[in-house]
This record gives sequence, structure tokens and C-alpha cells, in this order.
Amino acid sequence: ESGSDWEVSVWRMAVLYLVVAVSVAVFAAVCRLLWLLSKVGAKSEKRRSGEKLNTLVVLGSGGHTSEMMTLLSHMDSKNYSPITYMVADTDRHSVTKVKLLRDDAKTSRFVTIPRSREVHMSWGLTVLMTIKALVACIAKISTLAPDLILVNGPGTCIPVVLAAWFWKFFGLVQCRIVFVESFCRVKSLSMSGKIAYFLSDTFIVQWPMLLERYPKAKYVGKLC
Repeated sequence: ESGSDWEVSVWRMAVLYLVVAVSVAVFAAVCRLLWLLSKVGAKSEKRRSGEKLNTLVVLGSGGHTSEMMTLLSHMDSKNYSPITYMVADTDRHSVTKVKLLRDDAKTSRFVTIPRSREVHMSWGLTVLMTIKALVACIAKISTLAPDLILVNGPGTCIPVVLAAWFWKFFGLVQCRIVFVESFCRVKSLSMSGKIAYFLSDTFIVQWPMLLERYPKAKYVGKLC
């Protein structure tokens, strides 16, 4: 199969995944609209009464997961439950790290999504895999209905943030998206950060120099 034929096949698959994504979104919106609207008042009351928040934590791999574990160690687990950890389906280490470091691992849920991009993957295939991941995330966010989504920079988080923003845009899911940029980003944002900057509710950086270029961001010191 020639290179041009392969590219055509990739783009055909991308269009197919996009059609499926739109179809899933419309179907889910119709099926869940009345149920979610009936929960709006109850969810607002829950937040006012200080009950625990249903929390979705998106894990990357390697350093991103280590930073997330450090970040979670500073949070009072009494306020965040249940916690669901979302990982890429090819990430074999993050779940193990959570089970080793987190006391709440036994009561937490773990869900997987397709990885958007592997190292050295072509841009054409990256687009295809991102759309595939987005389809999965739209369905999972609708099912999990988190109050809080916590992400810290891996490419895996972008389909999650996009899916959550989609549901929030239509008012069908009430959640807060909190993006914490990696500690290693001193003068510029990561590619994920540049996207999430416009989609997140709270965007946190760990270096004050970034505030000059990104005024929406919040600097709270070193977190990870």
C-alpha cells in the first residue's frame, strides 16, 4: 500500500470517528438531558452543604504522574470522594504508582481511554487517535458526571478537557476543570497547557513569570 493510499485511509478513519463522536454526543444529550436537569438543584445543594466532590483525576505517565501524586498529597481527601483515576490504555505504570502511594486506591475507580499520541507518531495518526480518544471521553464524562476534573499537563488530558467542556457548554454536566501546569514549565506553557488555558475554569502555574503572558492563570507557588 502506497504512502498516499495510507494517508487517505487515515483521514477516512478520522472522518468516521468524527461522525461517531457527533452521533454519540447527540444521543447521549437526548438520553440524559432530563435526568441531568433534575440533578442540577441537588448538585448545587451538595456543594453548598460542603459534601464530598466526585473527583476525576487524569494521569499522564512518568513525571506527570509523579507530580500528580505530590499534588494530591496536599489535598484533604475528606473533601474529594469518590476519586476516579483516568489513564491511557497503554500506560502500564501509573495505576501501579497510585496503588503504591495512595491510601484511597482500594476504594477508587480506574478507567482507561485511548492514548492520543505515542512518541514519534505522525500527525495524521495523532489526529485519528485524538478523535478516537475524544469519542471515548464524551461517553465516560457523561457516565462519571464528575464535580471536579483535575489535570496536570499530559497529552492524555486534552480529549478529557474537550469532552468535559462540550458537556459544560450545553449545560448537561456541572463540573470544574482545574489544570495545573507542570513545574518544569518556567517561561512558556506546554502544548496541552496552551489548549487548556482557554477551556479550564482554573488554570494554575508554578512560576510567577508565566503570569505576564497568561494573565488568566493563577500562581500559588510550588505545588509539585
